[in-house]
Amino acid sequence: MSSIIFGLVFIVGGLSGTLALVGTNSGTALAVVGVFLVGRGIWRIRKQRARQVQAL
Repeated sequence: MSSIIFGLVFIVGGLSGTLALVGTNSGTALAVVGVFLVGRGIWRIRKQRARQVQAL
């Protein structure tokens, strides 16, 4: 869940220009990292729910 929140912060901050990826000074690169974090968070939640369904 936290990776989704951080990912959303990275996306909004990167696209608004208030944050930038360290070493690249690029907001767009930070937004791309944010998209990957959101995707990873969603994948982990779906995986956890699938385990819970199988346990029943």
